[in-house]
Amino acid sequence: MKLLVTGGYFDDGGDGVVWLVDLAEERADVLLRWTPPAHLRVPGKGFAGGTLTPDGTLYLAAHAAVVRADPRHAEVTGIIHQPCMNDLHHVAHHGGLLYVANTGLSAVDVFGADGTFRGSHALLPAWANARRMGGEDPPEGEPPVAPGWSGRAPDPWAPTTPSDGYLDADRRAAPFHQLKVRDHLHVNHVAFADGRVLATCFADGTLRDLATFRPVHHVPGAFLHDGVVDGPSFWLTAIDGTLLELDRADFSERRRLATFATGHFGWCRGLAVTSEHLAVGLSEVRAGHLPRHGWADVEPAGSETSVLLLDRADGRLLARVDLTGAARHSKLYSLLPVVEGVL
Repeated sequence: MKLLVTGGYFDDGGDGVVWLVDLAEERADVLLRWTPPAHLRVPGKGFAGGTLTPDGTLYLAAHAAVVRADPRHAEVTGIIHQPCMNDLHHVAHHGGLLYVANTGLSAVDVFGADGTFRGSHALLPAWANARRMGGEDPPEGEPPVAPGWSGRAPDPWAPTTPSDGYLDADRRAAPFHQLKVRDHLHVNHVAFADGRVLATCFADGTLRDLATFRPVHHVPGAFLHDGVVDGPSFWLTAIDGTLLELDRADFSERRRLATFATGHFGWCRGLAVTSEHLAVGLSEVRAGHLPRHGWADVEPAGSETSVLLLDRADGRLLARVDLTGAARHSKLYSLLPVVEGVL
């Protein structure tokens, strides 16, 4: 199996990278690097999730832009940017449209293939995002989806000072699209099944139908990331290394596989599925750069950035490609099976 693997680095470079990974030969080569222009660069970011279309077009989520690339020639061919884009996590392609997980805005935005904005599946009210883009945040733990039937106006917000080193304390120091902000549901990944547009929500462990905005599956206590359809199954990753197989018809849980049982572990999110195999992505967690969320019941020492190839039937480790960087703290997002004849 050959994959395009999207990612970046936890340093100040802000550049995105795409690796070409050959799991049969257990090797990886850098296919593409992209350094954002100054007005789009955000330290510690790079490429998040993406999609590879049947015609060989690669779409990639950068922090504040959608990047279109030609993997045959390893070049960027176009960029979509809007000031409301913040912490984009995934770009999906369906029916000639691009569905963009605009995580910082708690929305899935839709664009035409020509880059024009078509609409949005918003998971926060417009007044809340207007205030957030103006530099204010709601109190932590109190998502602004009230006040319900009271008839009152929402309470005024006071700008909040984040308590950790990730979120930007001075919300007016840069444009919204370049900030690291507190989000609501943390929309991660978009998938399509039987006419439904589905999105994984990291913050509350739900898979949501964006037509009804209702959860179709909930994993309490889990931080979900990728969602991939394969035949009658819908697969999910959780950052603690759990792989969940759901029934595509009713989204009931069929089984779970523990990726960390292979002896390899890291922040788990990337996923590719075939009839025989599961390819799973891990990102190294370092003691000096711990994530804001309790990611797993293991110590960070020994974690790695890698792609694992597992037997779909029993979860046995069949192959591994190590992308851990000593000089740069590498991270990965999407695992995209290479379309035959594209590369």
